Formats: sequence, structure tokens, C-alpha cells
Amino acid sequence: MSGPAAPLAVREVALAQARELARAGRYTEAEELLDGAWDEGEPSAAVLDLRARIHAQRGRLDEADRCWAEAERLAPGDRAIAAGRRRVAALRDGGHAGGGLPGRVLTSRFAGRAGAAVVALLAFVMLADLWADDGEPRPAAVPPTAPPAPAPPSPSASSGAVLAGLRLDGAGVRVRRSPGEIAVTFERGLFRDGATLSPGGRAVLEALGARLRPYGDRVSVTLIGHTDRSAVRPGGEYASNVELGTVRAGVVREVLRASARIPTDRFTVSTLAGMMPPFPDAGSARNRTVSLRVSAAGPR
Repeated sequence: MSGPAAPLAVREVALAQARELARAGRYTEAEELLDGAWDEGEPSAAVLDLRARIHAQRGRLDEADRCWAEAERLAPGDRAIAAGRRRVAALRDGGHAGGGLPGRVLTSRFAGRAGAAVVALLAFVMLADLWADDGEPRPAAVPPTAPPAPAPPSPSASSGAVLAGLRLDGAGVRVRRSPGEIAVTFERGLFRDGATLSPGGRAVLEALGARLRPYGDRVSVTLIGHTDRSAVRPGGEYASNVELGTVRAGVVREVLRASARIPTDRFTVSTLAGMMPPFPDAGSARNRTVSLRVSAAGPR
């Protein structure tokens, strides 16, 4: 691929978010995020490695090996990449070496309850190994002799229960629910220009904060600042769209912190600048906005 590269900071944020999505098993969303951030320019070894891990977890062994081979070209000697290629080779040999990844190949070879148990065990071992810290030595996987006992229910409200009680729909707000998270976007841009909220944008945020308030001590909020694709004016208030998007996310955090009474440390501020805007028309004023990801908060 060729073309101008997106700002490095934007790509670093996108890679970190894609990695977290993949760790949570949300592979399609992770791939979409990588596709949007690397639509131009050559992906790095880290991006190719993440793509390979996603392919491997989904049973796409050929695609995984191709990505790892390209990553190995860019980062020769990387132990995690080499280990990934060894796993794929072992699976192609029948899954007898190195503790393989359950994919379509293995699944087709095992039938019945015994086969399902073997596949589930291999899935457990490989999942833990794939998402271990990159480059760190891995301990040998020891198959458990029996399935672990289910964990006792948490005394506090579960993540699902907390999110099920949240009703964030309202005028000007779009809500999409997925396991463990509620995504919130806004039908109109929140900002007039720069990082100045429009009166309508502030009103929508304060109304959203009022709906969040009963759960303010039980949720965490990730704020992703967006901009349109227009470059910032040279010599202006902001050095780049990355800086502008980050400031916009910070402005929204302060409004929600006050209106929802969510502690400051429950917010995460990030930006994708003009990459992957909420609305297809990247130059639209509607993309002068922030999107939210609301999840249940862990214990403090």
C-alpha cells in the first residue's frame, strides 16, 4: 500500500484500542479499527503481529502465517512472531507439537463430546499464550486434569446487571449495546469550532450525564475525541488534529464529571483525530464530536 501515513500518535492509539478489543474476543471490531487506521501506508510489525493473532484465534491459519511472515521480515528475531509461526506449522503437521490453536482444521478432526473437550482445552491453552505479554518467556502449558470449578458469583452487581439498568437513549443520542459495553455517539457535532461546545452540544451532554448519574460510582467511561479531516490552521490554537481531538475529549469529560458525578479516575481520554470518524462524510461538522464507551467499573 502507498500514500501518506496517518499521524503516529493516532496509529498508536488505534493499535492499543484494537489490541484491547482483540483480548476481549471482539475480533471483528479490532480488525475494523486496524483497517481504518492503516488504510494507507505500510503496517508495522506490531500491527501485522496483532492481525496474525486475530486470524489465528479465528482459525484462519494461512492468513495468520502470511501476516507473521511479513512481520518477521520487518522485525527479524522477534521471539513472539517466531513462536506464532511455529504454532501454525505445528497445526499443519496435525497439532502434535507445541500445543496448537483450535481452528477449523482441528475442529473438523474431532467429533463428539470427547473431541469437543480436547478442542476446548487447546483453546484455553492457546488463548492464554497468544495474549501474554509480547516477547516475554512463556511457561510451559500444563493441561488441567479437570475443568476448573466455576467462580462464585460476585457479591457486587455484575457488569451485565449494571449495564442492563442504564438507559442512555435520548434526543440527539445514538446507543449501541454489545457484551460488556455501551457505545454512545451523537447525531450532531458537539463543537462549534475548536474545542468550544455548542449550546446544543452542552445540553445533550448534560442530559446524558443526568441519565448516567444514578450509576456514576459503578461505571467507567472511555472518551474518544474526533475531528474532521481538515488540517488545523498553521499557527492556530492547536498544533494538530490529534491535539484538538484530545482536548475535545477532555472538555466532554469535565461536563460529564460534573453532571454525572463520575469520579475523574473513571474516565479514559483518547483520540483518533480524523481517523474512523463516526459519520461517513469525514469532512462533516457532525464529526466535530466525541464518542463514548461505557462499561461497568471494577472495584476501586
